[in-house]
Amino acid sequence: MRTVRRDGFRIAYEVVGDGPPLVLVHGFYGDRTTWRSGGHVDALAGNHRLVLIDALGHGDSDAPHDAAAYRLDRQVEDVVAVLDAEGVERAAYWGASMGGVIGLHLLARRPERITCMITGGAHACDVDVAPAEVEDEAELFRSRGVAPFVDWLEPRGEVPGWMREMMLAADPWALAALTTAISRRRGVIDTLAGTDVPVLLITGDGDARLPEIRRTAEAVPNARLVELPGCGHSDAFLRLDLILPEVLSFLERNAAG
Repeated sequence: MRTVRRDGFRIAYEVVGDGPPLVLVHGFYGDRTTWRSGGHVDALAGNHRLVLIDALGHGDSDAPHDAAAYRLDRQVEDVVAVLDAEGVERAAYWGASMGGVIGLHLLARRPERITCMITGGAHACDVDVAPAEVEDEAELFRSRGVAPFVDWLEPRGEVPGWMREMMLAADPWALAALTTAISRRRGVIDTLAGTDVPVLLITGDGDARLPEIRRTAEAVPNARLVELPGCGHSDAFLRLDLILPEVLSFLERNAAG
């Protein structure tokens, strides 16, 4: 494990493999180990220098309980700080769910650092959840922890055993702060309409975010959308059998910049 400090907080990450750099950022509840548990590291490390980052509030990174720490503009600069620490001028990026949102905001704010972008279950549109709903969800984290959210996801078949353990180990107060920070946010779709960076958007065709993901794909000039049939939100990360051929082909064409 390596660390970098930015704006008073420690960001943990690790580097494995050799080849063109590829940043991997997990989803909400997760940490950098999800890419190992899901099989992604084994599939990619032979051809890429993987930079696996624990986003703020997750894994071995610091976990402040202040929502302001989790603003997307701040999280974008956390990724940039890791790239700087590793001497990486430009990298490919793959983000799962929340990690994909961070990636799209990174592409909008710092496009010169990205050779190509892959997202799973993420979009660049505005999100405007009612304040009362945001506070209710945040309070549920603070009062009952992560268990109610695991219980909601498990019957849907979206939580493998390794993911369940990882979710239950998360800091619920940090997740409450993160929820407060990102559940109401301005999108970057207008900015991305001017980018020429190749983007691969992956989603299950049963994802509730599908309309916004399609809208993002339509707005970004050099974007390709892959809809996984019969799949939900988590499958855009977990179904490596469906995802990997698309990702490998995309990276082969674009990762070197």
